Amino acid sequence: MHVSSASFAQALAAVSLLWLLFGSFVLVLTPVPAHTATLGWSPLFWLLLAPLCVLGGLRVRRIGARSPRGFA
Repeated sequence: MHVSSASFAQALAAVSLLWLLFGSFVLVLTPVPAHTATLGWSPLFWLLLAPLCVLGGLRVRRIGARSPRGFA
């Protein structure tokens, strides 16, 4: 089964958005702290910053695909 690049990017964006929403929910409505002495900033990174990095990478990829090859 062949998966096109566009459908993969859409699925990745949807999963990242769900991950971001869930992570926001966990940080706001539960007692999970954004920073702990043992984990440092790890909860904040994995719940919010990681999905934002994925979405940012998809955005950069999309902009790069639209620009002419000589100017990217």
